[in-house]
Amino acid sequence: GRIRKREPLPMDSITALAQAALNYEQSYWVDGVSVSDDDFYKPPQYSETDPAGKLLKTDDNVDGSKYLLPPGTVLSRIMYLSQTITGALVPVSAFVLWPYSPRTDSNGLFLVVAWAHGTSSLFRDGAPSHHRHLWQHFLAPYQLALSGYVVVASDYAGLGVHHDARGNPIAHAYLAAPTHANDIIFAVQAAGAAFPDTLSKKFVTVGHSQGGGATWAVAERQATTPVEGCLGCIPISPTTRILDEPEPFGSIIWTGMTEGMKATLPETDLTKILTSEGVQRLEAIRQTNAGVASTVQMVSGVNLLQPDYKANKYVQQYQDMVETGGRPIGCPMLVVQGASDPQINATTVQAAVEKTKAASPQAQIESLILPGIAHAPALTAGMRLWMDWIADRFAGKPAKRQTKGESTVVTPAKPSSRYEQPHNWYLAPATEFYHAP
Repeated sequence: GRIRKREPLPMDSITALAQAALNYEQSYWVDGVSVSDDDFYKPPQYSETDPAGKLLKTDDNVDGSKYLLPPGTVLSRIMYLSQTITGALVPVSAFVLWPYSPRTDSNGLFLVVAWAHGTSSLFRDGAPSHHRHLWQHFLAPYQLALSGYVVVASDYAGLGVHHDARGNPIAHAYLAAPTHANDIIFAVQAAGAAFPDTLSKKFVTVGHSQGGGATWAVAERQATTPVEGCLGCIPISPTTRILDEPEPFGSIIWTGMTEGMKATLPETDLTKILTSEGVQRLEAIRQTNAGVASTVQMVSGVNLLQPDYKANKYVQQYQDMVETGGRPIGCPMLVVQGASDPQINATTVQAAVEKTKAASPQAQIESLILPGIAHAPALTAGMRLWMDWIADRFAGKPAKRQTKGESTVVTPAKPSSRYEQPHNWYLAPATEFYHAP
């Protein structure tokens, strides 16, 4: 497809390196265009009395040649209604990745894994269904499909579909885990409506980073608003309490959360939270629809937040609304965390695990710690273990329940320093016969 090149913007925040990152990120947009130019992401009319989970649109004729999919997989896209943390209805997009030889339940229906993606962007063009490699490709979603599961993956509200049917903007409430949990649950329900008599009601949720926090919130949601068929949740490198995360990532992450905070708590005065340069950089990210790499380039070395932002009452209130950990859970949960993660503090995650055990003394919670492993590599380093855990849930085996202070430290086959991290490759289209084995 054609690739839309952006001219460098007249902003100090758009460095040559950030511009290069932007061009690279846009090269993975399907057809090289924004979601604003893709009719699929324009929602049809719906009623405010419609139920969350209602299917709005199905695209079951996706041209796989526009994507970088593994051979033996097929892609579909859906749009459905979800709910924000305040209960408002919002249209959301998702993809469904089909295996060639699906695993089935006792009724012959295909087993489902709900995949919750890690941070892709703060704004509309970060939707994984809009990326030719579905954002985290072989790090998880491709592997799940190749293992025989139908993968249902929400883009999350505000990514992809970014206006409602009346044209009102939809903010991406970045790291608002309960909102993302709704997106995940209702995506599974909508996929069942899109493909009736095909998908099993039984599913397991797996998520990484932002999606790890979302997956944890699914487990918490099961304790208060349970849905049929949820067999367990696997948060990997999950966000929990953002205010406890290390710098500089803590400030970068919280800057990204201000959009959702303002949408949820309209009385918030962002000038009391963001510095003037923080406001300017966030606007630059919005205007360019920057992805992860270009966003990091735009904010690196910048004083984004006011010195006392953590004491702001709206920051405190919003943190309490969106954090995970310390609440009861309603399904088995396996937490996977790299011990050397520079972005999500392993100590913070383990503290959230212990608080959850205290809140749910009888819950089946298991914590896996991966020595020497960083953020994204936790997906691949722990893959054999969390794939086995998924298979055990579908097989009806009881999940493990660890007691206070208990965790499992994985012993690698070789010294952890020998393992390559992060991955030193990326996906690109094969345009010559010798590009693919």
